[in-house]
Amino acid sequence: MSAPQGRGLTISVALGNVLVPLNSTMLVVALPQVARDLGVDVAATSWLVTAYLIAMASLQPIAGRLGDRFGRRRVMLGALVYFALASAGAAASPGLVPLAFFRLMQAVAAATIVPNGFGLLREALPSGGRGTEFGIVSAAASLGASVGPLVGGLLATIDWRLVFLVNVPAAAVAFATAWRVVPSRAAHPRTRFDLAGAAWLGAVLLAIAYALTSLGRGFEALPIALGIAAVPAAYALLRFEARQADPMLPPGLFRIRPFAAACGTVALQNVTLYGTTLAVPIALAGASVRSGIALAAFSASSVVFAPIGGRISDRFGPRWPTFAGALVLGTGVAPLAIAGTSLPIEAIVGTLAFAGIGLGLTFPSMRLAAVEAVPERHAALATGVFQTSRYFGGMSGSIAVAIAFGAAAVGTVDARPLFATLAAAAFVATIPSLLLQGEAAPHEELIAEDVAG
Repeated sequence: MSAPQGRGLTISVALGNVLVPLNSTMLVVALPQVARDLGVDVAATSWLVTAYLIAMASLQPIAGRLGDRFGRRRVMLGALVYFALASAGAAASPGLVPLAFFRLMQAVAAATIVPNGFGLLREALPSGGRGTEFGIVSAAASLGASVGPLVGGLLATIDWRLVFLVNVPAAAVAFATAWRVVPSRAAHPRTRFDLAGAAWLGAVLLAIAYALTSLGRGFEALPIALGIAAVPAAYALLRFEARQADPMLPPGLFRIRPFAAACGTVALQNVTLYGTTLAVPIALAGASVRSGIALAAFSASSVVFAPIGGRISDRFGPRWPTFAGALVLGTGVAPLAIAGTSLPIEAIVGTLAFAGIGLGLTFPSMRLAAVEAVPERHAALATGVFQTSRYFGGMSGSIAVAIAFGAAAVGTVDARPLFATLAAAAFVATIPSLLLQGEAAPHEELIAEDVAG
């Protein structure tokens, strides 16, 4: 693939990846308008956000496996069309139940777009040149998450239905771009699709995701029971998959140390990312402008440095930018663990901007390590598992914030122990990051044999 074609592919994948986080954060600010218009309380509409996150955390490995097996281009293009149709249905919904259904359909499509987009990059781009493109896509996704509240707020002042309707032309542009530049490769399924494994995996991940999100609201018997039951169910799933000719989730995938390390690193990093993002506005109670500026600096520096992190990965391998980025992230959060939010606003903005540099260095590097550690035929599945690890880390960070602040009045809790925990998670992430692939090429024959089981 030529350089212009490769950059066109990157742009098409980036367009699809912008839609996913944009629709996660864009709706949050519109929930009061949705509740008022549909005659329900805001608490009920919050499930429109929660269900989207649970589905995204649970379905990406399955969607990635489908793309690996039946063709990533075909699956991704179909997901973009489905996303546009689901968005149109959500915009036209007369009540909360149909709106929740179409919102869930949005999540199904979004969970399909992300892993297959990165799988296409792994498939089409040469080794040694993927990191920069991964960084561009990561920056685009971060930008989408950052501008979501602003875009959603502006659209909701006119009509909350525009929050969904705006996705239709956006998805159409992404589809047209992908149709033109994404290469097509024939799919050759050799055996029957592991439908039982896919359903089993989906159920296990849904149970874990539901348990984690529920813990953020308190200790409830059913979610805790489901989370506990998911552990033996996951073990039984791996035993079942080891006997399949073409398993949905090859158990050997987790015996590849760089891949497992990338998943562990991103989970720990996201504890810090999500926890800090949620904790700063609560800790700076009554100072929404200050918290907005601080979080904008946190996000902006990660967007700027993501392509740089990818470029460094191309040159030196993903291990050292990930290790350095984790150190920078932890160091950036550490001042809040020492002095809390009593720091001057200039210091808070500066320290979070520094922490954001760490995020920018690590995210493309970790994702690159995850997909390059496995054979190309499992690239989208690997991305899906990586993304699920990322979401589970974020949910854990959210739980830490909920436990730290509890039912106390906003602004009355000493947030320093929480920020110490969040900084520690970033520092601990340096340990698995050392297992990522260095400059040496992975042993493809050994990896392929390991994944094949």
